[in-house]
Amino acid sequence: MLDQNQDIEFSDHDLEVIEEALFTQEKILSVQSRAGGNGAKTRLSELQGLLQRMRRQRGDKAGQKAGQRLSLWGQVTRMISC
Repeated sequence: MLDQNQDIEFSDHDLEVIEEALFTQEKILSVQSRAGGNGAKTRLSELQGLLQRMRRQRGDKAGQKAGQRLSLWGQVTRMISC
C-alpha cells in the first residue's frame, strides 16, 4: 500500500479546538484503560503520541495551554475525590 500524505490547512483557532477535543478524549481513554480496557490502552498511547507531536510543532504556546489544562484537571479531580 502506498503512503499518501495530504496537506490540510487549519487556523490556529481550529487547532486549539482539535487539541481541546483530543485532550478530552485522552482523559476518557485514561479512565477506560485504568478500568482494564486493553484497546483503550493502545488508543491512549497513540493519542498521547499524537498530542506530543502537535504540542512540539505548535511550540511553547500550545505547551503552556496544555500545562494550564493539566493543572485545572488536577484541581477538579482533587475537589471530586474529597
